[in-house]
Amino acid sequence: MRIMTWHGGDKFTLDHVPEPSAKPGKVVVRMDSIGVCGTDVHITQGLFPSIPPKVLGHEGSGVIVEVGDGVDQSRVGERVVLNTTSHCGNCSACTTWSESRCENADRTSGMFAEYATAPSQSAVKIPDSLDLEQAALSEPASCCLSGAEMMRIDDTEIGVVVGGGIMGLFTLAFLKRRGVERMVMSEPVKARREMAKQFGADLLHDPTEGDLTEFVKDHNGGYGANIAAEVVGQPKLVAKCVEVVRPRGQVLMIGVSPEGAPLPVDMYDLHYREVTLKGAFGRGDVFARTPAEIDQINLDGVISGRYELQDVPQAIVDSGDGKGVKFLIKPNG
Repeated sequence: MRIMTWHGGDKFTLDHVPEPSAKPGKVVVRMDSIGVCGTDVHITQGLFPSIPPKVLGHEGSGVIVEVGDGVDQSRVGERVVLNTTSHCGNCSACTTWSESRCENADRTSGMFAEYATAPSQSAVKIPDSLDLEQAALSEPASCCLSGAEMMRIDDTEIGVVVGGGIMGLFTLAFLKRRGVERMVMSEPVKARREMAKQFGADLLHDPTEGDLTEFVKDHNGGYGANIAAEVVGQPKLVAKCVEVVRPRGQVLMIGVSPEGAPLPVDMYDLHYREVTLKGAFGRGDVFARTPAEIDQINLDGVISGRYELQDVPQAIVDSGDGKGVKFLIKPNG
């Protein structure tokens, strides 16, 4: 089979390796669609820690073509989305943190390939009404769903999302569906702002045309937001979210900032206004139910482009340039 191997920086090779076989407790999946994630972009830019050589790609869907010993043979032919890790449910991380941080996790193979292997537990069957391309959005959606469920939403009048990529759109949708009365999308790209409407945005803000803090106050009786989520991964935008919220407001960090990046926040202000700052990294405990969650959202137009396996490097560049909302790799045509 063909795989796309990353060798550091922007260097990739298209390699041919033997097709995998299913080991005990595992499945082999013929990949249909793999999303290009911001993490893939950041890895190639040296902004996210990763050691080459390796096969990138962790947002994949496909069809089970083989199962190993201990896996029900009836799973062959199932349409599934792949979680990146399994979980034991018993370790300290599973019981006190989240399943996605399991200390005994077994990993799914890199997905920029024609086939991937995964623990049977990590191959989650998708609803019949969800197509495989949309199902590939489950991994980023699960990160947003996990973050949204960390927030206190009682009596929340207005929320803000900074960043209108796929993570921002899902974060907005999940906060709105969980009770935030009005949602603001702040995003410089017009097409992304417009798409935010179908995910539940009530107000659209263009950061190139005016200050976000003043925009929120103008639409909220002079008060800041109850919740602000940063979904880009830029410390200066996290700081802006801290500024945007009202006293005892909540700031949610879903975007992954570069390792070691300082946060340019006035600590006295953060303390004095009793602002809560929460990080949300990974899928939490929600991955298995995420496909059903996104099946309830209008995903029309979210897929901005489709690339063949050999075009992974270009897809990563285009994603990093913000040329669309979500790009998919189609390794088997």
